[in-house]
Amino acid sequence: PVDRRVDEGDTLTVGGSTLKVWHTPGHTEGQLALQMGPLLFSGDNIYRDGGVGNIDAHHGSDIEQFIASLERIRDADDIEWLLPSHGPVFRRDPQMIQKTIDRLKGYLYLADFGTCAIGWPLMDEWEEELLRDFDPQQAGRRPAEASGRGSQ
Repeated sequence: PVDRRVDEGDTLTVGGSTLKVWHTPGHTEGQLALQMGPLLFSGDNIYRDGGVGNIDAHHGSDIEQFIASLERIRDADDIEWLLPSHGPVFRRDPQMIQKTIDRLKGYLYLADFGTCAIGWPLMDEWEEELLRDFDPQQAGRRPAEASGRGSQ
């Protein structure tokens, strides 16, 4: 059970340390990062190799929000070190983060990212649209036969 809900700007005290909450959506809507001085526990926002957490709209991913969260991390001059959820700690590198942002911007209109890309419906919406006018009685017939224009 949830003991306490936290949001952007809240602070948590853990032992003798104070952590500031950042809302960093993208990988998921509720993703958070926690700042402790010059350290940012950055979750699935970005890894040392420039990779990011999985992008999957069915589980709350949003590429545009991901980009905004990465821009915030890129521009955070008071953050020196990133501690991701996977892999080693690394120094915040604005150029590397920008390359990741540029890569994500390229995903915005790709069909392969149809579950998150702009102008592409979620697969379940797409399937619903495709099946809306589907007539199982016509399935398997050639187009001319299905329309009644075929040879008699």
